Amino acid sequence: MFYLRGEFDLCTGCGSCLLACSNRAAGGYSPRLARLKILSERENLVNRPLVCLQCENPFCLNSCPFEAISRAEESAVVLIDKDKCTGCGNCINACPDKMIQLDLNHRADKCDLCAKDPLCIKYCVPGALKLVEKKGVA
Repeated sequence: MFYLRGEFDLCTGCGSCLLACSNRAAGGYSPRLARLKILSERENLVNRPLVCLQCENPFCLNSCPFEAISRAEESAVVLIDKDKCTGCGNCINACPDKMIQLDLNHRADKCDLCAKDPLCIKYCVPGALKLVEKKGVA
Protein backbone atom coordinates (compact mmCIF):
# COMPACT_ATOMS: atom_id res chain seq x y z
CA MET A 1 0.00 0.00 0.00
CA PHE A 2 1.40 3.38 -1.02
CA TYR A 3 0.57 6.94 -0.07
CA LEU A 4 1.98 10.42 -0.60
CA ARG A 5 3.78 12.14 2.24
CA GLY A 6 4.38 15.87 2.36
CA GLU A 7 7.42 17.29 4.14
CA PHE A 8 6.58 20.76 5.47
CA ASP A 9 10.21 21.55 6.20
CA LEU A 10 11.08 21.18 2.50
CA CYS A 11 7.98 22.76 0.94
CA THR A 12 8.50 26.30 -0.32
CA GLY A 13 4.86 26.82 -1.27
CA CYS A 14 5.80 27.38 -4.94
CA GLY A 15 2.72 25.49 -6.18
CA SER A 16 4.40 23.51 -8.97
CA CYS A 17 2.81 20.33 -7.60
CA LEU A 18 -0.64 21.96 -7.69
CA LEU A 19 -0.24 23.00 -11.31
CA ALA A 20 0.97 19.56 -12.44
CA CYS A 21 -1.85 17.85 -10.56
CA SER A 22 -4.60 20.18 -11.77
CA ASN A 23 -3.47 19.82 -15.39
CA ARG A 24 -3.72 16.03 -15.16
CA ALA A 25 -6.94 16.03 -13.12
CA ALA A 26 -8.87 18.79 -14.90
CA GLY A 27 -6.95 19.56 -18.07
CA GLY A 28 -5.91 23.05 -17.01
CA TYR A 29 -3.64 24.94 -14.67
CA SER A 30 -5.80 25.86 -11.70
CA PRO A 31 -4.51 25.13 -8.18
CA ARG A 32 -8.05 24.93 -6.80
CA LEU A 33 -8.66 21.88 -9.03
CA ALA A 34 -5.57 20.01 -7.80
CA ARG A 35 -6.05 16.86 -5.77
CA LEU A 36 -3.64 18.08 -3.11
CA LYS A 37 -3.39 21.33 -1.19
CA ILE A 38 -0.74 23.51 0.38
CA LEU A 39 -1.63 24.99 3.74
CA SER A 40 0.40 28.14 4.40
CA GLU A 41 0.89 29.01 8.04
CA ARG A 42 2.82 31.54 10.09
CA GLU A 43 2.67 34.28 7.48
CA ASN A 44 3.71 31.81 4.74
CA LEU A 45 6.88 30.80 6.58
CA VAL A 46 5.57 27.24 6.93
CA ASN A 47 3.99 25.53 3.93
CA ARG A 48 2.37 22.20 4.66
CA PRO A 49 1.53 19.93 1.69
CA LEU A 50 -1.78 18.17 2.37
CA VAL A 51 -2.37 14.93 0.49
CA CYS A 52 -4.75 11.97 0.59
CA LEU A 53 -3.29 9.36 2.93
CA GLN A 54 -5.06 6.41 1.23
CA CYS A 55 -6.41 5.46 4.66
CA GLU A 56 -6.40 1.88 5.88
CA ASN A 57 -10.04 2.24 6.94
CA PRO A 58 -11.24 5.06 4.67
CA PHE A 59 -14.23 6.96 6.01
CA CYS A 60 -14.96 8.15 2.45
CA LEU A 61 -15.37 4.57 1.21
CA ASN A 62 -17.56 3.61 4.14
CA SER A 63 -19.78 6.68 3.76
CA CYS A 64 -20.65 6.28 0.07
CA PRO A 65 -24.22 4.97 -0.29
CA PHE A 66 -23.68 4.30 -4.02
CA GLU A 67 -20.55 2.13 -3.70
CA ALA A 68 -18.69 4.54 -5.97
CA ILE A 69 -15.55 4.35 -3.82
CA SER A 70 -13.41 1.24 -3.66
CA ARG A 71 -9.86 0.13 -3.00
CA ALA A 72 -7.84 -1.15 -5.96
CA GLU A 73 -6.79 -4.72 -5.25
CA GLU A 74 -3.29 -4.49 -6.68
CA SER A 75 -2.21 -1.04 -5.50
CA ALA A 76 -4.56 -0.57 -2.50
CA VAL A 77 -5.28 2.99 -3.72
CA VAL A 78 -8.72 4.34 -2.81
CA LEU A 79 -10.49 5.14 -6.09
CA ILE A 80 -13.72 6.87 -7.09
CA ASP A 81 -15.86 5.47 -9.93
CA LYS A 82 -17.20 8.59 -11.65
CA ASP A 83 -19.99 6.58 -13.33
CA LYS A 84 -21.41 5.52 -9.95
CA CYS A 85 -20.83 8.83 -8.14
CA THR A 86 -23.87 11.10 -7.81
CA GLY A 87 -22.03 14.00 -6.20
CA CYS A 88 -23.99 13.65 -2.94
CA GLY A 89 -21.01 14.85 -0.89
CA ASN A 90 -21.08 12.17 1.83
CA CYS A 91 -17.43 11.30 1.14
CA ILE A 92 -16.39 14.96 1.26
CA ASN A 93 -17.94 15.35 4.69
CA ALA A 94 -16.53 12.02 5.90
CA CYS A 95 -12.90 12.71 5.01
CA PRO A 96 -11.19 14.07 8.14
CA ASP A 97 -8.53 15.82 6.03
CA LYS A 98 -11.01 17.22 3.46
CA MET A 99 -9.02 15.73 0.57
CA ILE A 100 -12.06 15.01 -1.60
CA GLN A 101 -13.71 17.69 -3.70
CA LEU A 102 -16.23 17.90 -6.52
CA ASP A 103 -14.77 18.08 -10.02
CA LEU A 104 -16.08 20.23 -12.86
CA ASN A 105 -18.81 17.63 -13.54
CA HIS A 106 -19.95 17.65 -9.90
CA ARG A 107 -18.51 14.22 -9.16
CA ALA A 108 -16.24 13.39 -6.23
CA ASP A 109 -12.53 13.59 -7.02
CA LYS A 110 -9.40 12.70 -5.03
CA CYS A 111 -5.80 11.68 -5.47
CA ASP A 112 -5.36 8.36 -7.27
CA LEU A 113 -1.54 8.48 -7.06
CA CYS A 114 -1.32 8.77 -10.88
CA ALA A 115 -0.95 4.96 -11.15
CA LYS A 116 1.95 5.03 -8.62
CA ASP A 117 3.83 7.63 -10.68
CA PRO A 118 2.56 10.92 -9.18
CA LEU A 119 3.14 14.03 -11.28
CA CYS A 120 3.23 16.19 -8.17
CA ILE A 121 6.41 14.43 -7.07
CA LYS A 122 8.04 14.87 -10.49
CA TYR A 123 7.36 18.62 -10.46
CA CYS A 124 8.19 19.26 -6.80
CA VAL A 125 11.57 20.96 -7.15
CA PRO A 126 12.46 21.03 -3.43
CA GLY A 127 11.52 17.35 -3.02
CA ALA A 128 8.82 17.94 -0.40
CA LEU A 129 6.55 15.16 -1.71
CA LYS A 130 7.44 11.49 -1.49
CA LEU A 131 5.74 8.22 -2.40
CA VAL A 132 5.92 6.02 0.69
CA GLU A 133 5.01 2.39 1.19
CA LYS A 134 3.07 1.48 4.30
CA LYS A 135 4.82 -1.54 5.77
CA GLY A 136 2.83 -4.46 7.11
CA VAL A 137 -0.42 -3.47 5.35
CA ALA A 138 -2.05 -5.79 2.86
